Amino acid sequence: MRKARPTTAPRRRQPGRPPGSSREATRARVLSAARLSFARAGYASTTNNQIADAAGLTAAAIYQYFDSKAALYLATMRDANEALIAEYRRALAGVRGVRQGLRTVLLASAELHRRDPSLSAFLSAVPVEMQRHEELGSAMREAPSEIVRIIDEIVATGVHDGEVPEALHERLVATFVACALGISLYGAAIDGAALPAVAETLGALIDGTLLPARARRGQAAGSRAPRQRR
Repeated sequence: MRKARPTTAPRRRQPGRPPGSSREATRARVLSAARLSFARAGYASTTNNQIADAAGLTAAAIYQYFDSKAALYLATMRDANEALIAEYRRALAGVRGVRQGLRTVLLASAELHRRDPSLSAFLSAVPVEMQRHEELGSAMREAPSEIVRIIDEIVATGVHDGEVPEALHERLVATFVACALGISLYGAAIDGAALPAVAETLGALIDGTLLPARARRGQAAGSRAPRQRR
């Protein structure tokens, strides 16, 4: 008579980080899962259970790294911003001039989106979440934006070099940041595949290569032409 084989009960997910992984690697996996979850469902609809499942952890394990969902969201935002900042600083090394600098930022953003679309999807929703949830908005408003500082540095260099009138400094920074946010929102909500081409087009508009010089002269002459009397 055959002996019955002992049945193996399914393993339950253990609290804490998986065996063999470092605390830093587990935290990075939680942040990656959180970014994807928040980008797909928004802050209010995303739960720590969902994030834990995506990261391969228990919900209790999340609290070993973050005290609350708000703390996790803020950490996710900082992590996404740090990825952008590192890419911008790398791409801008040795670049001089306002037009080339702003174009470089756009192309770096498009490259990051190509590698990880969840970055632009998550960051484009941050301003909306700030308005909806005061616990997020108050914390974010108190933190200086390194990304805006990078754009300000580019424009400040242009003011120093005589490329940009000083009176337009703040307005140009605000306009570029608004356009960049709009491109991220377009990529997240409408057509992510088109985001690199959109960024390239705006970059060409900034550096003056989008419209041929002859077409610009023709448009200028047309705008000055007197209206014919009937």
